Amino acid sequence: MGKLFQKTVNRGFEGINYVFSFVLIAFMFLIIGSLFFTTTPTAFFQQMSSRIVLLSIAVTFGSSFMASLIVFVFSVPTAYVLSRKTFWGKRVLETAVVDLPLSFPPGVDGLILLLLLSKTGILGKFLEHFHVHVPYTFAAVVLAKLFVSIPFMISFVREAFDRVDKNIENVAYTLGASSFQIFYKLTFPLSIWGVLKGLVMALSKSLGEIGATLILAGGLTSSTGTMSVLIYFATQKGEMDKAIALAIILEFLTFILLTIIKFFFKETTHKIHA
Repeated sequence: MGKLFQKTVNRGFEGINYVFSFVLIAFMFLIIGSLFFTTTPTAFFQQMSSRIVLLSIAVTFGSSFMASLIVFVFSVPTAYVLSRKTFWGKRVLETAVVDLPLSFPPGVDGLILLLLLSKTGILGKFLEHFHVHVPYTFAAVVLAKLFVSIPFMISFVREAFDRVDKNIENVAYTLGASSFQIFYKLTFPLSIWGVLKGLVMALSKSLGEIGATLILAGGLTSSTGTMSVLIYFATQKGEMDKAIALAIILEFLTFILLTIIKFFFKETTHKIHA
């Protein structure tokens, strides 16, 4: 009797898991796939020939690649310091640089950047002396994407560095290798898949970014109108064909980037030992 009851409970538990999983998966597929059932190929390609749509694609790609390149250059050394060095206030620094920006509600990061870079802002006043004005320019788009991508890049790269056993580096030190040689000949090559994964994730995040871009860069000009921002304005105006076409492109690109991560960046989750 006890075994029968246990078997019934197990079957019920498995059944509930399957039912809830099916409902959730069906719900997600319904949302993701709904875009493809609310337009026609004719309407899609008609929007793709629109000048404003093509400009938004160019602005999105250009700003995202520039932001990702800058993020890569600055995040790798920062992640290395956070991974390899021990100093007072390290946890606070990690919270401020990685955790806090990730938890910002949409738009808060853009407001912070706007207050900082406006003519009355601390950095904005300084830049005004050189006749440099960042808000509502292409540079603002890049900066907004840069800010929201940094935490992702640092998080992934630091995790990759953490998996490399420090004993490998210590052995290299005893053999006379310099810190720079150890980094570019040992630590970085062993962490390369994690670094590339972080770069792709940062690129994926920057492609769809809207909150900070909308506040800091606006989106009403040809140099600041990214795809996400254009989707927002098109929806507000009732231009649904345009919004749907851009959303399909973004969804497809994000899917490709995430697929690349899943199938090509299968770095080990175990620590790399000497």
